[in-house]
Amino acid sequence: MTPAVEMRGVVKRFGAVIANDGVDLDIFPGEVLALIGENGAGKSTLMRVLYGFYGRDGGRIAIDGRAVSFASPVDAMAAGVGMVFQQFSLVPALSVLENLLVAWPQAPWWQGRTRPQVGRSLAWLDRLAPGIDSRRRVGELAVGERQVVELAKVLNLDPRVVILDEPTSVLTPAEASRLHGFVRDLAAQGKAVVLITHKIADVTACADRIAVMRRGRVTDEGPMAERSPAAIVSAMVGDAAIAEPSRPPAPAGSTPRLQILKLSTVATHAGCPVTDVTLEVAGGEIVGVAGVIGNGQVALAEALAGLEPVVSGDATLDGASLVSRRGHIPTPSDALAYIPERPIDNAVVGDLDLAVNLDLWRLSRQPLFGARPDRARRAFDLLARFDVRPPDPALHAAALSGGNLQKLVIARELSGTPKAVVACYPTMGLDVVAAAAVRRTMLEHAAHGAAVLWLSEDLDDLLMLAHRIAVLHCGRLVGVVPRAAATRDGIGRMMAGVQSDAA
Repeated sequence: MTPAVEMRGVVKRFGAVIANDGVDLDIFPGEVLALIGENGAGKSTLMRVLYGFYGRDGGRIAIDGRAVSFASPVDAMAAGVGMVFQQFSLVPALSVLENLLVAWPQAPWWQGRTRPQVGRSLAWLDRLAPGIDSRRRVGELAVGERQVVELAKVLNLDPRVVILDEPTSVLTPAEASRLHGFVRDLAAQGKAVVLITHKIADVTACADRIAVMRRGRVTDEGPMAERSPAAIVSAMVGDAAIAEPSRPPAPAGSTPRLQILKLSTVATHAGCPVTDVTLEVAGGEIVGVAGVIGNGQVALAEALAGLEPVVSGDATLDGASLVSRRGHIPTPSDALAYIPERPIDNAVVGDLDLAVNLDLWRLSRQPLFGARPDRARRAFDLLARFDVRPPDPALHAAALSGGNLQKLVIARELSGTPKAVVACYPTMGLDVVAAAAVRRTMLEHAAHGAAVLWLSEDLDDLLMLAHRIAVLHCGRLVGVVPRAAATRDGIGRMMAGVQSDAA
């Protein structure tokens, strides 16, 4: 079969860093190619080169046997290549429909608001997520909903090559399963689909063939049917040890350290607000928060971090209020470590280097002029400890991949000795080695007496590590279940709003 895309000797450099080092890769129509590897292996960079987002520094690319050189994504889209990025390109101030019409190929969006045009522009969205109201502003959608809108926007362009960059990292298990079915449908229609992922579940559910990248090169390639999950993991990480931690014993004392008292927030971009939530976390305890994305988890986390004001109630850490009220915003401190849902939006400054980003919370306590002498040394240590790639303190944060951005934020937040940790999807977008390292670090903080509130889209994380699991539905606390009584089915029913007997 003639490849839809041929890449030969592709090279991409960022200064002294070689992100893609002479990559050869074929992508065939009618198949799903899983492009897998560790964070920073060069997967997303390679596909961004194909999409025209980056210019290549060497090699050649052919589409349907014809050599091409894309100056921008516009050229790539005209040639039938579409890409859904891990970091979205939607306009938050516009509605879902307006975002789809802006990218609609047949006519300018202001001329495309006739009933037939609107119907065609919404066809993919209706298939992917019929529950999303096209009149809502994108800024009001949860992250999982934005992912679906982004995918619908690209599919509206009818690409022959569809690139999906970590598409399930923000989806619930049910949403991910539905997406797997659509990916198979796309391949059945003759499209060439590239699935950039670190999740073995994505690979086993969708892929016909895998290509493994390590340190900028394709190191393994072949049919999925010939690979076991264990073999795929081994190809991705080599001899790296993946030691999953065990849950520590529950703290002997019951004195709460982090207290949430009848807390209610305003509605935000993150979905519905939380209403009258009361929850306590003792020092040394890990309390997981489960719920379908958009049901108040992020609103709760942002209120605890002082990023969003509260309507009523309070939250305290060792008796000191955390919440933001009118005229008062808590000063960031080392007492509370906060890992947000979207690091690129509200945890890093892309135009600043990694060393400064690792020092953000301390800047207000440093001299106005002159660099802190130990900043670079501290940055080198943290980048190595948390395996941020490339480990260059002078590199701008915007140059990092999504997984390495996540590790950068975790390095900053978990490098000290916080009294409490509020972690919002901390393993999202991380490869298996990095995710296991984050779990170990979180457990270490709990072992040293920190109160840990762990919000996760992955029930496996919570069932493995949490002492208790709290469930939010429509912004309200449905119940709190001790780990000994928690089951996947029981937590799932609570996430759907059904009260559990164990709650």
